[in-house]
Amino acid sequence: MQQTSSQSAPVAPIETEEHARAAFVALCWPDGEKICPRCHAHAPYQLSGGRLRCGSCRYTFHDFTGRWLNETGLSPLKWMRVAQAFANELSPREAATEVGISYNTAFKALTVLRLAVLAQGADAQQFLRPGGVLAPLLAASAQEQNAPPCSSLPVYGLLSRSQHVFVDLLPELSAESVLHFNHNFHLRVARHGSILITDRYKTYDALILCGDEHLPYHYLLRHPGQIFAETGGCPFWDYAKPRLRQFKGLSWRRFPLYLKELALRHNMRDQDLAPVLHAALCGLVPKLA
Repeated sequence: MQQTSSQSAPVAPIETEEHARAAFVALCWPDGEKICPRCHAHAPYQLSGGRLRCGSCRYTFHDFTGRWLNETGLSPLKWMRVAQAFANELSPREAATEVGISYNTAFKALTVLRLAVLAQGADAQQFLRPGGVLAPLLAASAQEQNAPPCSSLPVYGLLSRSQHVFVDLLPELSAESVLHFNHNFHLRVARHGSILITDRYKTYDALILCGDEHLPYHYLLRHPGQIFAETGGCPFWDYAKPRLRQFKGLSWRRFPLYLKELALRHNMRDQDLAPVLHAALCGLVPKLA
């Protein structure tokens, strides 16, 4: 992402609903041409109350239909303030106070924002497709605690390149794979609560996963020496480890949301996160088949 010049004037904060809405509309329709979110026909016609109707399939929608912005019922200005609270690393309780919303609404909004961030990644479809790790969080009627258990806990690879980190879902691996490598190939593994992080694996600085109460942590073998990520070899892990401890209710299902968030923060350190968050919120929500 290109950084702004130090000589440029600071951007004034948006303080009104009108300006916040206009800013989001510009991000949703960057070239000014609106299309139907259902059939993708161009040039819908305007109805009253800001609604639009497709001349082809007759679908009625508005500027934010089908986008992450439309997931909580928050107004554009409140979304701007939630995004700023997120950028400032406020907790859900702190964000609720800052924005003037309930704790439950703040928790849901921050989850939606994390999903929107993750949805920008090249591997988003693996997470958000039907049956994917995060699919239950997308279904409005689904409760996370009632979601079916994962048949095998997912594993992620951490890869550093030029002071940036990439977090990849590795569908060919599982928690059982990590235990197997630890036992039979002497792969070093460190445990931090429910999180396991390994020594270097192929091109990755480390493999990492979040376990649950069924994972046999006692099965791990201790091999001599330290893992690469805990000897300063992976700056992202030095950055992420203390922050992961601060997340309440850390679970294997939400773990990729936090990993992707921390990768974004690490890669954009010393830059303003807000524009990236605003653009992510204007992205389209994947449809569950």
